Amino acid sequence: MAKVKIHIGKKIREVLDQTPISVVDFAKSINLSRNSAYKIFEKETIDTGQLQSIGSVLNYDFFGYYEQALSSPVKEAKPEFGYATKSEVADLAHAILKLTRAVERIEEQLPKKKAAAKKKYEKRNS
Repeated sequence: MAKVKIHIGKKIREVLDQTPISVVDFAKSINLSRNSAYKIFEKETIDTGQLQSIGSVLNYDFFGYYEQALSSPVKEAKPEFGYATKSEVADLAHAILKLTRAVERIEEQLPKKKAAAKKKYEKRNS
């Protein structure tokens, strides 16, 4: 069986970013300092007990993530063909998620900005 390389710290950060929990609150809930929480995001591997605690706090099954990665039919890319690796695809998926959130925030602010612009225009033209 091929070894599957998963950067669990990135996945934890991705899942945390999808919750309303701040890094400080996350750190407190797993009995760590804020700096130690940021160090977790940099780890490629993690103790299973700590991963279980993190999963409990974030209400996410990180072990299922490993199972999914192991059973994934996607094969590692061959560089000569120019395909993206699983890691690159995961990074792109994370970037797309962040961009999607940014677009959603902009879309939420748009009606207010339109109303303010309309008010300003009407004020100038009255």
